[in-house]
Amino acid sequence: MPTIQNLLLPSPDTCMEEAMYYRCPEGTALCTADDGGLCIPANTTILFDTYFNGLSIEKWKKYTEIGAVTLNVRLCGAARLVLMSRVLNGDSITSLSHETLLCRTDADEPAAFSAAFPEAQTAGMYCFALETTEPTIFYGGSYTTDAVPLRSPRIALNICTFRREAFVLNNLSLLKRHFLEDPDAWLHDKLEIFVIDNAGSLEEDAVKSEHIHLFRNKNVGGSGGFARGMIEIGKVRESLGITHILISDDDIVFEPEALFRTCALLAYAKDFYRSAFIGGAMLRLDDRYVQVESGAFWNQGDLISGNKGFDMRDLMCCLRNETESKPDYNAWWYCAFPAALPENDNLPMPFFFRGDDVEYGLRNMEHLILLNGICVWHEPFENKYSSAASYYILRNRMILNAAHGISMPLAEYKALLGGYVRYELRLYRYRTAALLMKGAEDFLSGVNWLLKQDGEALHQWVMQNGYQPRPVGELDVPFDQALYEKTLEAEQPSDLFHRALANRTLNGTWLSPVHELAIIPMEGAKQISVYRTETVLNYDAQSGKAFVTRRDPEEAKACLARLKALEERIDKDYDSVIQDYAENSPKLRTLSFWKTYLDIH
Repeated sequence: MPTIQNLLLPSPDTCMEEAMYYRCPEGTALCTADDGGLCIPANTTILFDTYFNGLSIEKWKKYTEIGAVTLNVRLCGAARLVLMSRVLNGDSITSLSHETLLCRTDADEPAAFSAAFPEAQTAGMYCFALETTEPTIFYGGSYTTDAVPLRSPRIALNICTFRREAFVLNNLSLLKRHFLEDPDAWLHDKLEIFVIDNAGSLEEDAVKSEHIHLFRNKNVGGSGGFARGMIEIGKVRESLGITHILISDDDIVFEPEALFRTCALLAYAKDFYRSAFIGGAMLRLDDRYVQVESGAFWNQGDLISGNKGFDMRDLMCCLRNETESKPDYNAWWYCAFPAALPENDNLPMPFFFRGDDVEYGLRNMEHLILLNGICVWHEPFENKYSSAASYYILRNRMILNAAHGISMPLAEYKALLGGYVRYELRLYRYRTAALLMKGAEDFLSGVNWLLKQDGEALHQWVMQNGYQPRPVGELDVPFDQALYEKTLEAEQPSDLFHRALANRTLNGTWLSPVHELAIIPMEGAKQISVYRTETVLNYDAQSGKAFVTRRDPEEAKACLARLKALEERIDKDYDSVIQDYAENSPKLRTLSFWKTYLDIH
C-alpha cells in the first residue's frame, strides 16, 4: 500500500520540540534508544495528535483521490494501538476513538502492526495513541492508502543563494541522505535540484552531482536567481520529465518529509487541483514551534500573515491551522507549482527581492494547498534589518499594485511615502530616508526605465548608499547595555505640549541636543528614544552589529526639500505611471527580457 505520510520523531537535524511529534503525560521523560527508537515506559499513554504526526484527512479527501487510510506502526514490546480523530467544532475539540489493536512482540526485534481508519469518518485529523502495558520501543511508521497514484510527479527544487554556504550544504546533505543516495526512497528518482549561486562562492565539487545542478548567476537578487532557475529547468523539463518546480530560500532548515508529502499530494491530486500551488509554512528558526506564516494576504502591501504566532505544539492551534481561507500567495521560502507555468513569458518580475513571490502568486495561483507538517524553519524577519531594503520595499509594492490594477489613491500614496520618510528622519537615518525617496523616484520612471536597468549595478549603488552594520566593537561609539535597556523602555510624553513640540521640531532636530547618546534597536525603534539626542547607535542584538547616525539639521532640511519636490512630481506623473505599469509590465517577465537582464547568451 503506497505511503502518503511518514511518522516522524524529533531529530537534531531539524527539530527537537517533542510536542510537535508526540504528547506524553506531564512529568514523563522519554529517551531515545541506541537504534533511534522512542523508549516508552510501561502503563503510559502517548498521543500522536500532533503537527507532524496527525494526518489532515479532511484536506486529503478534498484535494486528492486517496481511498481508505491505514496506519502502520513498528514497535518492540506491548501496547494497545488506538486509532482516533480530532475534529474542531468552534472553540472546542471533538475526539473520536476508532479501532483498538493489541500489539505485542516477544522477540527483541521490532514488528509491524496495521489498522484501518473507518472510511465514513473523514473530518478533521486522523491520529493515534499508544497505551503501553510493558516497556515499549516505538520505531515510527506511516499512513498508507489502498488507492493507486494517479500520476508520477518529478520535482525540480529551485534554490537561489547568496553567500549562505552553510545552510545550502546542510540542506543538500539532508536531501542526499534521505532521497538522492537512498535507492529505496520513493523520491530517489523524483527529484532534481537546481542551485543558482548569485555570489559565485559555492565550490562546484561540494555541490554538483548527477541530480544537483549548479549555475553561477549575476547578483540580481532572489527574483533574478529564481527566474534563472526557472529558465534552466525549462530547458530540461521534457527530457527529465519534470512536472513541478519547488522554490526554496537558501537560509532555511528543510524538513525532508515536507518534500515527501508534497510529492504524495501531487501524485494523488484530483484533476481539478492539478494546477494548485502547494505552500510550506514558515516556522521560527530560534523558537521552532512558533509559526510565522502559513499563506498570506497581500492587502495592497499591508501584509497579513496567515495564522501568525500559532504554537504548533498545541492541538487547538494544529486544528485551527487546517481551517481554510483563501490566501493571495505563498512566500517563496517553500512553494511548489506546475513546471509548465513559467513558460510562455510567464517568468517573475525583476524586483530583486521583496514582492516577486507575491506578484507571481497574484498572477498565477488559483488554489493553494497548505498542510500541517509541510514547513521550513527560517530566521525571523525582525532579525533581518537592512537599510538597503528600504529602497525596494515601497518601490516594489507600488509596481506590483499598479501591474495588478490595485493601486492606492494618489493622496494615500503621498501620505504613506511621507510617513516612511519622516519616521527615518526622526531617527536621524538620513541615508535610509534618501533610499526611500530614490525608490519612489525610480517607480515614477516607469517600465522603460526598469527594462534598461543593470540590476546588479543598481543594487551595488543601493548597498553603498545605505547604512552598513558592523560588529559593535569596531565602532567609535561604545555600546552600553544599561543605556540600551533604558532606551527600550522610553515612552511618549503624556502631555500634549511636549508631544506637539516633538512633532513640530522633527523629533528635536531643530532644537539643541540635551542627550549625548541613545542606543536603539535597528528594527521597531521608538522615535521618542532619540528625542534631542546628538548621536544614535542603531543596534541589532541578534547579530551584535550596529551603525551610527548623528543629528544633522542641514541634512534633514535637504531631505524635506527633496520630499516636497518628489510630492510635486507624484501629483504630476502618478496617474500616467500607474497606467504605464498596467499596460507594459508584461514586458518585464518575458524570456527575452530575462536573458538580457541576466546576460544569458
